[in-house]
This record gives sequence, C-alpha cells and structure tokens, in this order.
Amino acid sequence: MRPPSEKIACMTTAQEPTRELRRLVTRIDYGLGQYAAARGTWALNSKWEALRYGWSLSNLALRHAESTVTLARTDMALAPSAWVTARAATEAAARCIWLLQPEDEWQREARWLALLHEGARLGNRKETKGMPALVAESELIKEFAEAVAAKLPEGVTVPGMDPIQSILAEEGDGLALFYVMASQYTHATELATRSWRVNLGTDAAYGEFSGARDWQHPVWMAYLSFRVTALRLIDLKGDGPSPMLELADHQADEAREAFAAALQTETTT
Repeated sequence: MRPPSEKIACMTTAQEPTRELRRLVTRIDYGLGQYAAARGTWALNSKWEALRYGWSLSNLALRHAESTVTLARTDMALAPSAWVTARAATEAAARCIWLLQPEDEWQREARWLALLHEGARLGNRKETKGMPALVAESELIKEFAEAVAAKLPEGVTVPGMDPIQSILAEEGDGLALFYVMASQYTHATELATRSWRVNLGTDAAYGEFSGARDWQHPVWMAYLSFRVTALRLIDLKGDGPSPMLELADHQADEAREAFAAALQTETTT
C-alpha cells in the first residue's frame, strides 16, 4: 500500500470560493428569499392540517438550501457536506410535493396522516425502546392519527408514501438523479471518499481534491428543491409566479451558466 500523500497535511486549509461560485450562491440566496416571500405564511391560517404541515416541510427544504449556500461561501473543501445538506433539501421537497400534490383537500389530509404514521414509527424502533418519553410521544401521535383517520369522508383512505426517487422523477430537472448521487455522501459509500482520493491501489493518491466543480450540482439542486415547494404553495394560494420570481430565476440561470463556463475554461487550460 502507498503511504498517505503529504497533501493530507493541507486538508484543513480553507479553499476560498471562486468569484463565479460566490456570484452563483449570491443569486441563489436572493432567489430563495424571493420565493420565501412570495410563498408567505398564508398556509398557517388554513383550517387544513396538510397545508400547515406542507409549509413546515417547505421551510425544512429552505433551511437545508440555506445551509448549502452557507457552506459554499465558507470553504470549497466543504463540498461533501454540501451534497448532504442539498440531498436533505431534495428529500424535504419530495415529501412536501407528495403531500400537497392532490387537488382534493381530503386527499391531502389523508397524506398528512400518512406522514404522521411514518413519524410515529420512530418510537417502535429497537434503538428507541429505552427512551420512554419518545415512545410515549410516538404512541400519542399514532392514536391521534388513527382517530382523525376514522373521521375521513367515505372513500378517502390513508395511503402509503411513494418512493422518494419516483416523486422527484416526476418533477424533472435532475432532482431524482441528484438525490441518488447525493445519497452516496450521506451514507459514506465509496464515491464519497473520492474527495480525498484519486485512483486505486498502488496508483492511489490521497489529499484534498474538492474544488469548484464539486459545487455545481449541490447549490443548484438545493435551490430547485425549495423552489418547487414554494411554487406549489403559491399555486394552492391561487397566485401565479410573479415578475420578481421570474427575474430571480433569470439571474440564477445566468450565474449558473457563467459558473459552468468558468469550469469548462478551467478544464481546457
């Protein structure tokens, strides 16, 4: 086996974001703010539980997206963690859009109950059996969800949740592919180690190999993840995308193209 490269000593050295990456995340941060403002908090005043729960899931996607932006501004060597936060944003988005997908209010309420049942299962895991407060809370959630389900209109039943990948695939924009790739960083598979390793066996070299190109997908997918939840809530409110949102998208697209062009130039020089 080849001993670790001397580059290991440099692994804690901050990598300043490139000008193009800084511009991209600035535009994305602006876009996140515009979509958050347009989405608003109207759903919290609704009598429907699914809308309020959907707003919470949308906020979860927003915070994960903001975390991805913060990592990008801090140090390009943090790219592996950005893949994880962006992946979390896509998962929150998938649950939100699945919950809010039906046009019928009662069907959305049934999906809300499905997510409650999913949460209640936390107390049934063998790992949590020694946490009586958590077990009791999970049991209360389960009992509550069952009581509400018994009052659903005839013909409305609590469904099982679709796989995350299939939900994201319906949205397009590469969200499903990104979710699968980003999961490799979340679950610490071989792909995730390539940020510090090139090649295999006696040809392997170890060091810090993260760079600007590792940020192309995380920051963009984080943006799209929150964006899709905001658009669904805006649509359910009865509004359409405003000129400000179209401007935010245009500016983000321009910055993304400039970032991709800079990466291409870096590859050919």
